[in-house]
Amino acid sequence: MKISEIGEFGLINRISKDTIINPKNILLGIGDDCAAYHASPDKIVLATCDMLVENIHFTLSTCSPRQLGRKAVAVNISDIAAMGGIPCQALLSLGIASSTSVEFIDQLADGMKEEAKLFEVNIVGGDTVRSPLGLVINITLIGEVEPDLMVKRSTARPGDLIMVTGELGGSAAGLILLLKEKKYSSVPLNIAEEVKLAHLSPAPRIKEGRIIARERLANSMIDISDGLASDLTRICEASAVGAKVYASKIPILSAAKEVGGLIKRNPLDLALYGGEDYELLLTVSPQKADNIIKSLKKELNAKVSVIGEIREGQEGIKLEDLQGKVSDLQPKGYNHFRR
Repeated sequence: MKISEIGEFGLINRISKDTIINPKNILLGIGDDCAAYHASPDKIVLATCDMLVENIHFTLSTCSPRQLGRKAVAVNISDIAAMGGIPCQALLSLGIASSTSVEFIDQLADGMKEEAKLFEVNIVGGDTVRSPLGLVINITLIGEVEPDLMVKRSTARPGDLIMVTGELGGSAAGLILLLKEKKYSSVPLNIAEEVKLAHLSPAPRIKEGRIIARERLANSMIDISDGLASDLTRICEASAVGAKVYASKIPILSAAKEVGGLIKRNPLDLALYGGEDYELLLTVSPQKADNIIKSLKKELNAKVSVIGEIREGQEGIKLEDLQGKVSDLQPKGYNHFRR
């Protein structure tokens, strides 16, 4: 059997067996946005890592080294946001070709430092190696959260409402334009720049996550990295529940809708399957939904939308399309190793 036959998540499931040797103080291992363990009675430590590989996650022809550095830090911070936590310390490992210019690395590091400074994160160590096949960036991020405020992905409940912060589809639209800039040169410049920025410069929702955790508003939460469909499936599988999502309620970035129309791509597909929006997807008791909407609006002027509801596990994960037709929602977001 080849890894391409089982995909990324099948591989993770195989690796994750028998990995906790000493379970003392361990709260979460493989399977959530972060690992979590008790450091003291009043503090949980969160740990996450993300790897970016040239020509898999990025191409150097479509982003500057500074943008790449910022994004490498941001995607890790987003995992901490999904747990309701605060990012604190980072470890950085780089695989670099010997021919890489020092100026490129200076700019890459500057981008990392800029993003880290925004969230008061210290870069405290790491490693460097020679990489003959392109640039590899791996960041391990350590955060913390109060024991009674941590939000997991495995605690959604039937009857919960499904909510999402912000608007979706911008990153996927931006990536398409970045990769095929000449083909889609007719897209108005201001629209193109907006969606490209959504892809190149994601904004981790730390403040939103902290408000949601602090006010104990969510039963479960995850960040949207691989796409709404895939990440909702992760919540449902971890929580042993089903779900129904309404296409008419999914908030899609206006610029992504315009790009979708111009390049003949369904904007709903960009929102469901495109990924890298790094918004927060959460499930909430119905009586708390208005509190979330009001709190995020009041404190951050931030948008959050109800897009569906959690159901019993045997009902599966469903999508009601714009015509009212209900079908299975397939987790067709990004999956390493699948062809």
